[in-house]
Amino acid sequence: MDGPSGTGQGEDVLAAVYAWVVAERRPTDADLARMPSEVGHPEAECRRAVALLEERHVLVRAGATVAAASPDVAIAALVGPRESAHRRAEMDLLAERGRTDRLRARLSALAPVYSELAREGGSPGVDVIEDMHAVRALISDLTSTCESEIMACQPGGGRPPRALADALPRDLALLRRGIVLRSLYQHTARFHVPTQDYAESVLAEGSQIRTVAEIPGQMIVVDQRTAFLPHVRHEFGAIVVREPSILAYLCSAFEQSWNLGTPYQTGPSAARMAVTEIKSSILTLMANGLKDDVIAKRMGLSVRACRGHIAELMEAFGARSRFQAGVIAAGLGLLDPKGVGGTPEVGPA
Repeated sequence: MDGPSGTGQGEDVLAAVYAWVVAERRPTDADLARMPSEVGHPEAECRRAVALLEERHVLVRAGATVAAASPDVAIAALVGPRESAHRRAEMDLLAERGRTDRLRARLSALAPVYSELAREGGSPGVDVIEDMHAVRALISDLTSTCESEIMACQPGGGRPPRALADALPRDLALLRRGIVLRSLYQHTARFHVPTQDYAESVLAEGSQIRTVAEIPGQMIVVDQRTAFLPHVRHEFGAIVVREPSILAYLCSAFEQSWNLGTPYQTGPSAARMAVTEIKSSILTLMANGLKDDVIAKRMGLSVRACRGHIAELMEAFGARSRFQAGVIAAGLGLLDPKGVGGTPEVGPA
């Protein structure tokens, strides 16, 4: 038995002790000394059972005697207040939801005014949010009310396990109500086990994930009407974009990267393909004269892993320098023909 506040293994002892007290009607402390031999349980367990049954209000002590009380009385004494508290909490929650919905409706009524000003040039259509909690709340609100599609770019290899755990139930709920989710990762995300587990779960529900060698930066676009970009000076801040021309450009950039991407898969063949494309892109960046730490950051790799790829490439080409490796690769036509970090064409607004 788990003790006076516990439950579980001692429930059979509790039942036996309770039945004994009921049969004895109002036993005294002296009578309790007979209990262990008559119920067939050790004295220590019986004493703990009596204490717990008193705590549960089914045994009531009056001086030197103990009386059995109806479980209905105990339920009224113990469970009743809790149920009342739950009902009050539910009513408070419903009232708070009503207040929230009314506030949302009042503020949403101002959205057309803001959008009209943005179209006419009276407002920049760009908001700067420096507070992490405000950013998360806005992203949560917009994704929960999304009407058609969410596009996301997630650079840097695999995402933190905690972020994936938080995102999974939300993304599954979106997919199950018909929202299109398209996510771009870097090839290195294929080797991150938590990201693999997340991807398998959402892909099974219809999500679309592709990987590319390099992603220009993090981005979330909701319904092609609102985009979230990282704040350069505040790590957990965001730039919120609603201006139509900027949004059109960002969506075009996403589509170009998406079209260059490879559908997310796991397994040996997919891993080999990813490693080949990673090394091809590293060669291109080496040929452009970038340093190891810069290449690693752009490829979503650790510096150590990046240097390991570079060493393998130089050994494969028999090169004595990074520059020589790049020249040999260019001569063999092995540099990434698609380039890295392409920029969408600028057309008429």
